[in-house]
Amino acid sequence: MAERLRTGDAVAARYATAMRVAIVAILAVWHLVYDVLIIARGWHAYESRAAAVIAWLLLTAVQAAGSILLLRGGSRPGVRVRHLLGVVALAAGVLAVLSYPTGQAVSDISWAWNTAGWCGVLLLLHRPLPELCALLAVNAAITVVAVAADGALDRVALSRLMVITCATAGVQLLFAIVGHRLDIVARQAAASALDQAAARSRAASDEAVHTSRRQRYAQIRDRVLPLLRGLADGSADPDDPAVRRDAGIEAGRLRRLFAETDDTPDPLLHELRSCADLAERRGVEVTFLVCGSTPDVPRPARRRLTEVVLRLLVSTASRARLTVLADDTGVTVGVTADAPIDVLNDLPAGLRVPVALVKETNEIWVDLRWDRLYASG
Repeated sequence: MAERLRTGDAVAARYATAMRVAIVAILAVWHLVYDVLIIARGWHAYESRAAAVIAWLLLTAVQAAGSILLLRGGSRPGVRVRHLLGVVALAAGVLAVLSYPTGQAVSDISWAWNTAGWCGVLLLLHRPLPELCALLAVNAAITVVAVAADGALDRVALSRLMVITCATAGVQLLFAIVGHRLDIVARQAAASALDQAAARSRAASDEAVHTSRRQRYAQIRDRVLPLLRGLADGSADPDDPAVRRDAGIEAGRLRRLFAETDDTPDPLLHELRSCADLAERRGVEVTFLVCGSTPDVPRPARRRLTEVVLRLLVSTASRARLTVLADDTGVTVGVTADAPIDVLNDLPAGLRVPVALVKETNEIWVDLRWDRLYASG
C-alpha cells in the first residue's frame, strides 16, 4: 500500500508540474504581450493612464510572485499568502476599471478582467475549487458593477456579459478542473499499473513454482519408480545392501525436498540436520558440529552439498561426524563416516569430490566447499 501511495504521488507530481508550467506560460504570454498591446493601442483613451500602469504593474507583481510560489512549492506556502495575492489581483482589476473611459468597461481597451482571472488560476490551482469560483465571481462582479455604474446595464449588455463570462471565467475554471481531475487520474493510473505489475509478477512466480514442482516430481519419479517397481516384482531384493542403500538415499532425498520448503533462518543447516536425522533413525551415532554463521547459500549449491552428505550418512555403519565451518566468504562441510569407499563412485556429473581414507579408524573423510566469490548458483 505504501508503495502504491509513493508511486501515485510521484506520477501525480509529474503531471502537476506540467500543469504548473502551462499556467505560468499562459499568463506570462497573456499579460506581457497581449495586455501590453491592448494598453498601447488605447493609451490615449484611458482616463487615468497612471492607474492603468499601476494596475498592470500590480498584476505583473502578482504574476511573478505566484509563478515562483507555484513552481517552487506546489500548494505551499500557506493559504493566507495566496489569498492575499488574490486580493491584490482583484484590487488591480478595480484600479484598471477606474482607468477605462465611461462606458468602456467591456470594450476593445479593457484588459484586466481576463488577467485577474488567470492570476486566480495561478494562485489557486491546487486549492479547493470553491475558492477559485469565489475569486472568479468577484472578478466578474467588478465588471458588472462598472457597467451598471456607467448606466449601460441593459438587456443587450447583460447578454454580452454572460457570453464573455462563459468565454473567460469558464475556460479558466475548466483549466483548474482539468488540473484537479488530472491529479486524480494520474494516481489511479499509477495504482492500476502497479496492480497489473503485481498480478504479472504473481503469475510469473506461480508459474516458476509450478515448473519447479514438476521438475522435482519428475526427478523423484525417475529415481523412485524403478526402485519401487523392482521391489514389487521381486527383481530387487530388500536384503541386498545396495538396494537398501538406494532406498535410504531416495528416502533422504524426499526428506531433503520437504526440508527445502520449510521457512527457516538457515536452510543449509536445516537440510543437513534432516540428513543427519535420517541416519540417527537407523541407530547411527551422528556428531553435528557448527562453527560460524552460515551465509545465504543458493538452493542448487545446497543440493550439491547435501547430496554428498546424504549418500555418506545413509551408507554409514555406526558413526559419523558432520562439521560445518562458515564465514562471510563461504561454507566448508566436512564429513567423516565409516561408510564404504565406493558409495560416492556413482555421483552425478559435477559432484566429483576427493575422498580420503583415515587408516586409523577405517573411515572415509570428505571436505566440501562453497565459495561466495566464485559461486554461480
